[in-house]
Amino acid sequence: MKYEQILFKTLFVLTILMAECYTSQTVTVRGIARDSLNNLIAISVNDTVRKFRDKAFENKDWKGYDELANNKNFFTIPDSAGNYIITAKVTDTLYFSKRKYATQKYKVADIVRNNIQVYLKRAPCIPDKECDQKIPSKLYIFAGKKINVTSVDRSQYCGEMMDSEYKAEYKIEQEFSEHYSSSTIVFTAYDHNSMYEFDFRNYDHILVFVGEYCGDLIHLKYQFFPLYKTADGRWASPVKLKAEQIYQLDQYTPSKIDFDQSVNFDCPMIYLKNKLLN
Repeated sequence: MKYEQILFKTLFVLTILMAECYTSQTVTVRGIARDSLNNLIAISVNDTVRKFRDKAFENKDWKGYDELANNKNFFTIPDSAGNYIITAKVTDTLYFSKRKYATQKYKVADIVRNNIQVYLKRAPCIPDKECDQKIPSKLYIFAGKKINVTSVDRSQYCGEMMDSEYKAEYKIEQEFSEHYSSSTIVFTAYDHNSMYEFDFRNYDHILVFVGEYCGDLIHLKYQFFPLYKTADGRWASPVKLKAEQIYQLDQYTPSKIDFDQSVNFDCPMIYLKNKLLN
């Protein structure tokens, strides 16, 4: 009886040790992952990189992200033929993901045991509206006050776009072209990572150009001017340094403008230098 107890305890300890060795065992995974485009697939151990990225977006703290994304123990991509190599524990899970494709995940042990080859398929998506109209059927030019501008999530749409898309709502304060039937207007705008001064979202009032294309209201890309209300009810807009020669402003005599609210903005250093030299 005593011998059987010793044997049982010994087998129990060996079982625990074997389990611990198995869970801590690291293997080099060599596999194939392809898609219908170019095989640029993100392969991540336990989805670590995406989890870190989502947290960084939330906390606005990207410290350590580049180091993690370049760590071959957590992340890799296949070569042009789809071959990949990554080191992981046998109990880990590999995530195979790509923008606008359906993510797949597999246990490392299953990939090694069953020689699993991954082929990512396009995820179901919303088709973009087709419109070949080049000239707007209507053009609305107006001084508008910003009510709300929000980013549009295009992750569910089929088409790829280099620009960011926004939904903009403005109060029409003064019209300079065709009449719009409401005092507020909602339109779509596109922007390609403009610097602060060239991004319409950063101003409370703008002179803006909106066209109607295939029934949709679209902001004419980059066509806007920041506006400031003068004390006598007119609108004034700062002139960019490059525009002085275009508008031949040297033929006009500058005059003082009184505003109904305080107005200030930064002048480029090159502008101040030129004024001092002249």
